[in-house]
Amino acid sequence: MRSAALAAMLNLAGCDSTAPKDKAENIPVTDAATDELPPPVAAQPDPTTTTSPIAAKTEKHFQALGTEPFWSVEVMTGELRYSSPEVSGITFASTEAKDGKGVRYSGTMDGKALSLLIEPGKCSDGMSDTVYAWQAALTIVGKTEHGCARAK
Repeated sequence: MRSAALAAMLNLAGCDSTAPKDKAENIPVTDAATDELPPPVAAQPDPTTTTSPIAAKTEKHFQALGTEPFWSVEVMTGELRYSSPEVSGITFASTEAKDGKGVRYSGTMDGKALSLLIEPGKCSDGMSDTVYAWQAALTIVGKTEHGCARAK
């Protein structure tokens, strides 16, 4: 039984085509030149990926929304767009900064300071059966409203 297992392993080893084989023994032929490995090369970062968790989050666009009162903020690259029943949509410049586990977007809308904090965490808007992956807190001139957010 042992000899059958050994023969099977040798047959599998013979499938390796990376080194020339001695035909009589089906063993890889080695010499000093092929035994040396080239020096290791340092891994280069892939510019299409990121290892920073905050960078991964900030690349996303979000839609944050709240009920009672109703409001919506769309997060775009370098901009926020605020809407409510009273405001059809105002777009203005924003900055972003890491804030705990989340990201805070800040800007000035019609002369009023506005800040939107988006953090990971399950959230329900209270009016639908939708469960969101993000929580949102919108602060306008010191007054904070809570809501939910989703990646767009």
